[in-house]
Amino acid sequence: MAEKANEALLNAAINGSVEGAEAALKAGADIDFKHTIEDFSGTALYIASIAGHVGVVRLLLRKGASMVERTGSFAPLHAAALKGWTEVVDLLVQHGATVDVRDGFQCTPLMYACGYKHVDTVRRLIELGARTDNLDGFVADRLGKAAGNIDEGTKLVQEARKTKLLRCCNPKCGKPGYRKTLKLCGRCKLTRYCSRDCQKQHWSVGHKKCCGHDAYSDEQEDPFEHWVSLMEGFAQKHGSELCLKHIQQSLKAIYG
Repeated sequence: MAEKANEALLNAAINGSVEGAEAALKAGADIDFKHTIEDFSGTALYIASIAGHVGVVRLLLRKGASMVERTGSFAPLHAAALKGWTEVVDLLVQHGATVDVRDGFQCTPLMYACGYKHVDTVRRLIELGARTDNLDGFVADRLGKAAGNIDEGTKLVQEARKTKLLRCCNPKCGKPGYRKTLKLCGRCKLTRYCSRDCQKQHWSVGHKKCCGHDAYSDEQEDPFEHWVSLMEGFAQKHGSELCLKHIQQSLKAIYG
């Protein structure tokens, strides 16, 4: 029974069916069950996040889905940022997701949004408190390969860096301030707040569940091995030539 409910939840996440997700959960589906099939792997929240199904994401968050369960080294926020689903990004952060969560390559959601040229997502991540002051190598690499033709996302990052201001990571606030004036979370050391009240509010809406799970651990699945596994499945289904083209496009999007 539970197996069928889990499968129904997976299908609902893939297809964006809020009603289907509700029915699956009522039937006993494990909200954080990790699905592993050829084209889709991860929890229902991860799958809905990478697919951009806002309604399903909202339902799963309301029902208590974990935002720290990863697929490879990717958290749901990485997936949504990479795809440019700005509304999903906003929902995840509003529910306590750490805006600067790191993957196995120490990349943040902002890096992926910028790398894939999702300008609106870059803008919103900066508004939500994503750090731009720690992207020296990333920005320099993109500028060096841009040959004077800088994309809008990189421009936004540059402009934010010039102000030398960061933002309070409580999404209900977002007040700008200099790094030395913002209080760093003593546990994860990735979120900053303009006041103790903002830290308490952010903790209560969901950061409590994410704090301490923001940096990728070596004990988790190796991201390169996961990527290789995905590419093997893609090649088996679509052929090696199309797989190579897919890899080239992905690398170009990230590194220019």
